[in-house]
Amino acid sequence: MWPRALALCSMGSLLLFGLALGCSRAPTSSEPDADPITDRQYLTADVWNDGQAEVVFYRVERTRDQYGRAKEQAFIMGTYLVKHRFSPADMTKVTDGTGVSSFKYAAFYELESGSYQYKRNWVVNARQNDLRPFKQSFTSFDWCSNRYREVAFPPDGPVEVRMRSDDYGNRRASFAHRSKAYPPAQLPLLIRALDFGAADTLSFSVPVADSSAYVSARAVRTGTETVETEAGAHDSERIVVHYETPVPSPIGETSDTTETYWRGTGAERRLVRMEAEGGRYQMTLVEHLRTPYWRENLWPKLDRIDDRP
Repeated sequence: MWPRALALCSMGSLLLFGLALGCSRAPTSSEPDADPITDRQYLTADVWNDGQAEVVFYRVERTRDQYGRAKEQAFIMGTYLVKHRFSPADMTKVTDGTGVSSFKYAAFYELESGSYQYKRNWVVNARQNDLRPFKQSFTSFDWCSNRYREVAFPPDGPVEVRMRSDDYGNRRASFAHRSKAYPPAQLPLLIRALDFGAADTLSFSVPVADSSAYVSARAVRTGTETVETEAGAHDSERIVVHYETPVPSPIGETSDTTETYWRGTGAERRLVRMEAEGGRYQMTLVEHLRTPYWRENLWPKLDRIDDRP
């Protein structure tokens, strides 16, 4: 059984991506961004066409809690990545053959503290061929309240922000779209898809609500090394991400200004490890499998995960 961390009743609002200034018009669903930083060959590879999903579990460890207080926290985070058809106009999955070929990436975990139980879930939908974001949603249950937050990127027009809650207020807002900008919950998927074929440094930005601006970021491929995990040893590329200022983080609440990712060198480029420069938070691969989870019960197939995140 994996340990679960302490949490507090009221969660921070760090992952509401909000008002920002940017380009005047979003590209259409079929229009590619100029000079993409993602690897189209990787994103459209046959590995994603086997009718299954990638399910991966990570051990997350933090030295500070949601409010920045010195408290050790550890928990298992689950993720899945699957390809499907998505309608940018309706902002939902479609099954009638219309829409755009897209990835759905989800990350989820649970924290407990006394009577309270905290469940957090992020879901990102992004265009398959270049990872242009279509929709980012976040749900939270914490005994104080249910919360739902959404950032939608329509084919044309401004980005739309919604927040609904019983206790924490309701909000609607919009802001201009900027190309090569990715919400924080999408960054693990982005790191896997970055194309360092022509350069070892790639630039992008991250929208952040509190500052009403995009934070500039750059990813630098700094070499290769073997990373030891509970799932074995993995040959990996080391990618260091620098942010102009901290950004919201599903792992660390707020990021350090520098994070290091290790992505596998295999065809799937699975993330093996991530850590903050100052050591405040990190996540490490525990177990993975490919499975059609909507048709079969994956939990008996796991060797190292004893409990649902």
